[in-house]
Amino acid sequence: MQVTITGRHVEITQALRDYAEQRLKKVFRYSFKPIEATVRLMVEKYRHKAEIVLWVNGDRILAKEETDEMYQSIDLAIEKIERRLRKYKEKLSRHKLPLNNRSLYPKATKPKPVVVRKASMVSTLSLDDALSRLTSKKIKHLVFVDDADGKLKLLVREKDDDFEMTELIID
Repeated sequence: MQVTITGRHVEITQALRDYAEQRLKKVFRYSFKPIEATVRLMVEKYRHKAEIVLWVNGDRILAKEETDEMYQSIDLAIEKIERRLRKYKEKLSRHKLPLNNRSLYPKATKPKPVVVRKASMVSTLSLDDALSRLTSKKIKHLVFVDDADGKLKLLVREKDDDFEMTELIID
């Protein structure tokens, strides 16, 4: 793990550097290893701030803490990082693919076949004439213009010799 420790308005002593690195070693007990860690230590008047950024598997985990003592700020920021790492680890374990479906890419599905049916088009018919043509020619579909209202209609013979009529709307 690469650790970068920087200070703003504070001198980074060897003891402070060792303490931050030692506390960051607690992160290694998780199954994944952080790739990069950045620790920023800042002092503004009486406030001592610690900001820790971990980059784990391309994700950023950030914790900021502010107290009146630098060592306490580091401890609190490390605890916050550990909580967030536990949460991150649980999130990763919940989102695993099932054992039987571990491929990253979905399986290619075959497109559903398009059913092509032939229908006879007749110019203008009454409903009775359309029914008689459908029964006499033993066809399943008939498209016609209804002479009563002038609308385009589809007449379909069902399997049980019932008929279904649909009004077609052309945009």
